[in-house]
This record gives sequence, structure tokens and C-alpha cells, in this order.
Amino acid sequence: MSRILTKNNILLSLLFVVFSTSLFSQELVENDLTSNAVLVSSWKQLKMRGELRQSSVYDTINLDTIKGLLDDFSYDSPYPDTSFWLDNKVFINRGYAKAPVSIGAATFDGLNANGYPYNFFATPTSSASADSLTSKPINLKNYINGGNTVNYLPGDSIYFSFYYQPEGRGNYPESSDSLVLEFTSPLLTSWQHIWSAPGRNLADNDSSWTLVMIPIKNVQYLQKGFQFRFRNYATVSGNVDHWHIDYVYLNKFRTRADTIFEDVAFVYNTPSLINSYSAMPWKHYDPSYMKTDYATVMRNNHIVEKNGSFIYNIYNDAGSMVSPVYNGGGGNLYPYVDSGYVDYPAFTEPVLNYVIPALTDTTHYAIECILTTSPDKQKQNDTVRHRQVFHNYYAYDDGTAETAFGLSTLNAQIAEKFVSPIGDTLRCIDIYFNPVLTDASLYAFLLNVWNDAGGIPGTALYTSDSIVLPQYAQTGYDKFTHYYLDPPLYLPAGTFYIGFTQKTTQFLNVGVDRNNNTQENIFYNVSGPWNSSPFPGSLMMHPVFGVADFYAGIEQPVIAKRKSPFTVYPNPANDKLYLAASASIAENAHYSVTDMYGRLVLQDKIDLSGYIDISGLSNGIYFIRIADGAQVSAIKFIKTN
Repeated sequence: MSRILTKNNILLSLLFVVFSTSLFSQELVENDLTSNAVLVSSWKQLKMRGELRQSSVYDTINLDTIKGLLDDFSYDSPYPDTSFWLDNKVFINRGYAKAPVSIGAATFDGLNANGYPYNFFATPTSSASADSLTSKPINLKNYINGGNTVNYLPGDSIYFSFYYQPEGRGNYPESSDSLVLEFTSPLLTSWQHIWSAPGRNLADNDSSWTLVMIPIKNVQYLQKGFQFRFRNYATVSGNVDHWHIDYVYLNKFRTRADTIFEDVAFVYNTPSLINSYSAMPWKHYDPSYMKTDYATVMRNNHIVEKNGSFIYNIYNDAGSMVSPVYNGGGGNLYPYVDSGYVDYPAFTEPVLNYVIPALTDTTHYAIECILTTSPDKQKQNDTVRHRQVFHNYYAYDDGTAETAFGLSTLNAQIAEKFVSPIGDTLRCIDIYFNPVLTDASLYAFLLNVWNDAGGIPGTALYTSDSIVLPQYAQTGYDKFTHYYLDPPLYLPAGTFYIGFTQKTTQFLNVGVDRNNNTQENIFYNVSGPWNSSPFPGSLMMHPVFGVADFYAGIEQPVIAKRKSPFTVYPNPANDKLYLAASASIAENAHYSVTDMYGRLVLQDKIDLSGYIDISGLSNGIYFIRIADGAQVSAIKFIKTN
């Protein structure tokens, strides 16, 4: 089944409630995200510290250096570099683009700077102005030559270039969407359209980028205060319609043939040092888990072969360098235009000998890989780092979701496979539920652990006694939720599966990391037999092991709960349920009541002077969802005689 491309989780919820008997409701569905948890978290942290990122100082960039203006977005920040850019709206990342020209890219979508939609209620087929990336003013009027100030002339071959890619690992922009480039200067009163591209999708095996070269010869742009900006048109109600740009370069004395850059760059972060997992419990580790071939992916953007040397620095969890530093030697790096990407496997021996001879407690190591070539246009993209975690859990993912998997069938199940080399006690299961516009904390599931039945989930070893609810706010946060097993479950060495059985027809949307593909370990069940995932990625669920003492103090997992400004009484209730609020409520505040399977049974406008008639409901557990402006609360109550 092909991927179902959607833009808005509200539409998904409505469609699949109405057409719950359709073919699609019987399969695993890949859903797009509503928000960007990395930006949500970064923005909140900066705000709490009083360091909220501001637009850069409005000064002027000169092209007097040989390098000119070059940004390849290889820095480790979710926001654009203030040395070049005025706004904060695009997402700088290493996860959404496929095979970038150099590590990192700027991603355009339908979200604002703090990671939330520009308009939660925009229709999924709409296309509106969304992100922008605006340069600081640039001096294209004159430059210094031999101590003299010389004006730029139309024949001085000032070229502006960049690479772009639609979709990448995210959602493809439709033909009604677009990526746009505009210029302006002090001589103009508005931005001028220079270039644009309509939305399209990439084939599954396509990771190509398109280079755009634009000469700047018009005298109205050869001014002090010239600016350029990128904009995208997208559905502004979600993390969708992705465009990625890389290697933005503006300089004088270029030609149209100046498309080859003397730069060797990393393409991706270095991978996990251990086989199969991105993280594993320290008690479960032994040296046989260490990879015997550790490759770093690079791209030689020049037309000639380059020789590179490699240094690996290893740091322990205290930040101290582990000695000795490992010299990875040298290697020939062939041009990308001739041979494609370069894999250089040279990093196993130092880890085995110096880093992890034996683990006695939780720890992590930071592995830094440094590439040296000369000459090299952009040194910033020549260093990558990886944090190797040995804690109390297994993980395949990198901790950041690019998409989500969901099922819309009552009693459907989803599972993820793990293999433990020793017997240990499973204490809890961490799950990252993607925030969705509809408050899915109303939707219930049962926590499960299964044994192995020949490569698929077998007998249930654990099923929670009562329903469990997803824990996330309406607009979400970048955290896994810890679901305790009660009682804890001892698992012998071998294969096991963790997951859940949903007691709703709504999507629960478990986060998926698209940068690590372990789809062979993901299974779903909607009507009896277990099926393998048809989509690439790693499901963001973690089995957490350890004894009870291990969870004492700062290590103790806590399920975050939101304090509701509303209360209901009495609870349990017979025929009348009353609402009370701790503050004034909006005029259009309303409520909806669903049963434990997510079915809507009551809804109306809130009237605090009256009551809700629940006499017609059957006895059981219900959830009342209260929408008061932008704030949404969910409260469980019991109906009884």
C-alpha cells in the first residue's frame, strides 16, 4: 500500500471516524506531524532562561573576503545564523533533507519559529505564505581593491547560487505550493520576484538536489543594502510541504560555470557505535555489540580527487578526553560528480581498546570525527559528533520524529522487536506520541509485552489491567512518556516485543525517526495476523530495564500531567454532571463527552449555571473534553446508577 499523504491530523481524524470501514483503516498509516518538537523545546528553553532568540542586528555584509557570503547550515542550531539572516522562521536541521550537499539544511514548512502552525485551522488543501529566510543587507555597491574603493559594475559577475530539494524525508509540497526567491534594495519599495519552483515529490530512491545559478547584473540591485529572501507557500496548519535549501553562496567574480566548490564535507552525523541500537542498557553491553565497520559519509564537491586525514576525539560523560586520541590515517576522497559519496570506515579499534573495556554504571561517550583537507572552502562542515548512550533502555531512533505511524481500528495492535542478551526486569515502556491537533489524551490503549513466535509477536506476557491514555498537550512537547508496568516484568534473555492495543478508532500516532531504518522490527495487527511495516523508519518506543532502586531520585521517570482549570462533580455521577471553572471562561467554550473507545456521545456549549444531563448514558468510564479558546482540558468521570 502506498503512503497516504496528508497535511492535517484534524482531517485524518474526521475522515477515519466517518469511513472507519474503509480499506485504509485496516492498515498501518504514515501521518504527517502537526508541530516541530525540537523548535517547541528550544523556544521554551530560551524563553525560560530569558534568552529568547532575537532577529540579528541590522548591519551590512561586505563581500570583501574571498569566501563571500556562504552558508551551508552545518552548524548545530535549530535557528539560522545571525551573522547572515534576519529572521528565525526556518528550521536548521540534519534530519529532514536527503543526502545534502554538506551536513545540515534549512527546512521550510507550515510552522512558525516556535514550532507551532501559523494557523491551526487552515484547510489541508490551502496554500499560503509561510516561512521566510531573509538576508541581512549586503553591500553590492562597492568593494575595496588595493586600498581603493571600487564600484561594482554589471560585468563584475556577481552570482547568487543555492541548492534546493522538495520533500526530502518529510512531506512533499503539492503543485499549488512553491519555493520563491525575491530580491530588493534601497532603490525599490517592494520585493521583486526572481525565481520560483512548484511543489513536487521525490521518488523513493531519489536524493537529488537542484543547483540554481542567478547572475546579479541589474544596477537597481548593485546597491548598498541589497537583500534576498526565500519564501515558501504551504498549508500553514502543520509540519508539512517541506522544502530544503543548502549551500547558499553569493560572491563577486564568479561565472555561470562556477558550480564546483573546493569543499569536502560530511553529509550525515556519524552513526551509533553499537550494532542494531542507538542506545542500550549498560548492564546488557559487552564488546561483541561494538561495530566492526564504522563508516562516515562524506561528499567531495570538487572535480578533483582530494586526500583527507581523520582524527577521532573521544570524550567521557565528564567531558574529559579519553586518551590516546585515535589518528584515523588518510584516505582518497573521489569527486562526487564521478564516484558519488565516500564512505570511510576507520573507527573501531580505539573504541574497543580505550573507551568501553567494561561498564560499571550508566554513562555516555561523545565521539568527534574531524576531517582535514586543504584547501577547503568551508571548514565548518568538517567536524561531526555522536553521543553514544549506555543507560537503562534500548532505542533504535535518534530521539527526533520526522513522521508518525498510526492505526484507526479498534483493538488494533502495534509492536516493536528487541533482543536482550541477559535476563532483566522490564520496569516501564517509553513512548513518544506525536502531538496532534485533536486532543488524543482522550483516546485509550492497553500496554503490552509479547514473547517471540518465530519472528513475530507471540503470546502476551503482559497486558495492563486498565486503559492507559497518551500523555501530551494539545500542541505537544518534546518528551517521551514513561509508562510503568505494574507489576514489573522479568524477561529472560532473548527476543521480546513491546507495544500497545488501542481501544479507540482514532490515530494515536507514535513518532517515527526517518534517519534510521529498522522497519524490519516494526509490526502491526488489525484483524488477527501480524504484518511487517511497509514504511521505512524507527518507531520511537523504548523498553526500560532495572531494579527499583535504579529509579530513585533524579532518575525516576515521571508521567507529566496537566492541571485542568475545570473540575467536574459529583464523580462518580448518576444523572447530572456539573462543571466548575477556576477562572472566567470564553463565551464560545464548549464540551464534548466520549466513551472509553473514543466515540462521541454528548456535546454542547458550556453553561456553568446548569448541568450536563448524563441520564441517558450507560454505566462506565467517560471522558469530557473542554475547549476554552486555545486551551483544551480532558477529565475522566464515571457514570453509575
